[in-house]
Amino acid sequence: MATIVAACMTSHAPNMTATPAAAPAQRKRFLAGLEEMRRRLVAARPDLVVMFVNDHVQNFFYDNLPAYCVGVGDKHWAPRGAAGFLKIPERQVPGASDWGKALLATGLEAGFDLAVSHDLEFWDDVSVPAHFLMPEGTLPIVPVLTNCVAPPLPTPKRSWALGGFVRRFIEGRPAHERIALLATGGISHWIGVPNTGHINPEWDRWVLDTIAEGQGEELAALTWSQIERDGGNGGQEIRNWISVLAAVPGVKGEILTYEPVKEWLTGCGAVWMQL
Repeated sequence: MATIVAACMTSHAPNMTATPAAAPAQRKRFLAGLEEMRRRLVAARPDLVVMFVNDHVQNFFYDNLPAYCVGVGDKHWAPRGAAGFLKIPERQVPGASDWGKALLATGLEAGFDLAVSHDLEFWDDVSVPAHFLMPEGTLPIVPVLTNCVAPPLPTPKRSWALGGFVRRFIEGRPAHERIALLATGGISHWIGVPNTGHINPEWDRWVLDTIAEGQGEELAALTWSQIERDGGNGGQEIRNWISVLAAVPGVKGEILTYEPVKEWLTGCGAVWMQL
């Protein structure tokens, strides 16, 4: 039987790497939290990482915008076209094609209308966290993408259901596999709207405290309107976090770092679940 050996979540923001000189004190503290997460991830010795992320209209646009998509490619670009902007070398990271295809097929049988992609290019959603947490680029990833960008979005409750399904899929695997779960995105930020750059630390702290208390169901009960009001359109990315929380229900989280970084336009947090 496969085992979940790590579950964690972190913000992704392009300016974490694109503007390395910005907010030096906050950057130092936040990256120290990511370094601790990297250390724990290495110690967990996963065979692969299931990453719950969201596209930023690099792979999907309004002509074809799935609610959920599983990446089943043998490799994933992280990054390619955005390498210069992100200041991260162009590279491909390994996928886990057979594992992803099994997740896809089982999900369809379970009633999740999952889309599939054999060729994905990631920007900050995967590239920035992987740059800090998996710098060697050798650990296979299976990306599970959620539409967090263009309404109508899948509900947080549906993302909770998806995370529960992924847990059951892992538990039903016949092989002895060590699986890490990593969600990226959020926390509060407003992008491409009149109040772009606004951050709501009070809401961020509530999100983090709720996770620390092992009460992920409270986040799953949020509505699109509540998140939009308190966390901004970028806050909708906590759907990725909700899926990981559903895969480890009731488990308490340890807040490794939180910084409301104006220069990164994002309330940035990182949490390690205490399995």
